[in-house]
Amino acid sequence: MSSVAAEKEKIRKTMLKRRDMISSTEVSEKSRLIQLNVMNSHHFLISKTLGVYLPIGSEVRTEEIIRRALESAKKVALPRIESDKMTFIQLNDRLLQENNLVVGKFGLKEPSKQGTEITEIDLLVVPGIAFDNEGSRIGYGRGYFDRYMADTKVSFSLGLGYRFQLLSNPLPQSRLDQRINGLSTETGILYF
Repeated sequence: MSSVAAEKEKIRKTMLKRRDMISSTEVSEKSRLIQLNVMNSHHFLISKTLGVYLPIGSEVRTEEIIRRALESAKKVALPRIESDKMTFIQLNDRLLQENNLVVGKFGLKEPSKQGTEITEIDLLVVPGIAFDNEGSRIGYGRGYFDRYMADTKVSFSLGLGYRFQLLSNPLPQSRLDQRINGLSTETGILYF
C-alpha cells in the first residue's frame, strides 16, 4: 500500500468511526439542513438532471433532495455499479419504492438494469467520508465517483457531509482523485 493510500485509510477509519457515533436523531436533523441547503442552491434550482446516491448507515440522507427534484420535474438518476464501472440510471416515482430497487454490489440499493442510462448530469450529489477546503474528498476507497467524474460530463459536483467531516488540513490525494465543486454541510455550502 502506498503512503497516500495508507494515510487515506487512516483518515477513513477515524472519520467513519466518528460518523457512526452520531445518533439517528442527529443524522435526521443535520441531513434535513444539509438537504435544505442543496435544494435552495442556485445549482439545484437551475439543474435539469440530477445524479444522487441513496444513503447507507450514517451517511447524509438524500430522500428530500430526490423528492423535491422529482416534484420539480427534474430527471433524477441513481448510481448502478457493474464490475468496476458506475452508471446513473434515471428513476421515476415508482422506482423509488423499495420493491423497484435491487440490492447490488456492496449491498447498496440501486435501480435495476431496465432504466434509462443518463450520460450528462447538471448536478452530481457525491457522498464522502472526509473533505477539505480545496475540494478534495475521501470516499470508501473504490474510486467509482472519481472515475465517473473523470469520464462523464458533470456540470457541478456537490459533496454532502456533516461539518465535522470537513478537515482543515489538505487531504492526501492520488492522481486519479477528482475534486468536487462544493460541499453542503448543516452550516451552509462551501464552494471550491
